[in-house]
Amino acid sequence: MVHPDLKIHNGMVFTLGKGAIISDSTKQKSNSRSSTEAELNGVDDKICKILWSKKFIEYQGFKVNVIY
Repeated sequence: MVHPDLKIHNGMVFTLGKGAIISDSTKQKSNSRSSTEAELNGVDDKICKILWSKKFIEYQGFKVNVIY
């Protein structure tokens, strides 16, 4: 969703089994000139939280299957 100030609203959901364990929704701080640039900015904002959560679960001894 693009707001009038050209900032996009993005989010992510991290699921475990059938339930969501982490969800995040934020409005980006930077302006985007295109929807592609906005999507890349959104991925850049969320990837560190996703990777940290994946590694944390793996270090607890669980196997994480990634579904694209």
